[in-house]
Amino acid sequence: MTMRGSFMILYGAAIMTGLAVPDRAVQAQPADWKPKSCGAAPVAPKVDATDVRHFNASVDRVNAYEKAARAYAACASGASSREQSAISADATARMHRVHDGAVRIQKQVSDEFSHLSAEMKKGHDHLATQ
Repeated sequence: MTMRGSFMILYGAAIMTGLAVPDRAVQAQPADWKPKSCGAAPVAPKVDATDVRHFNASVDRVNAYEKAARAYAACASGASSREQSAISADATARMHRVHDGAVRIQKQVSDEFSHLSAEMKKGHDHLATQ
């Protein structure tokens, strides 16, 4: 079999098992997060260079936009950090609950095995003396 034939068989197997197919659920999620407390994002102005007066007015609008955009970006960064921290704290709490539940189950099973082992030893000892 040729190298190309081997590759095609492996690729076909990967497709059939889902390894070569990207996860659509992950890709389908749009990056649409917007900060709730920062107001609307400023809109970049158009530069008008038809003459000096229009260009100077454009410079003023661009400077005002730059100031507003920097303030919006700083607000968005702070809001993002706060929201990510809240998500992280929630995820950590959920992971602790799952972990604690698993530890509890493992202890219950271990305790049951210890009890059953003691009962089996008692039964064995009882029967061995007869």
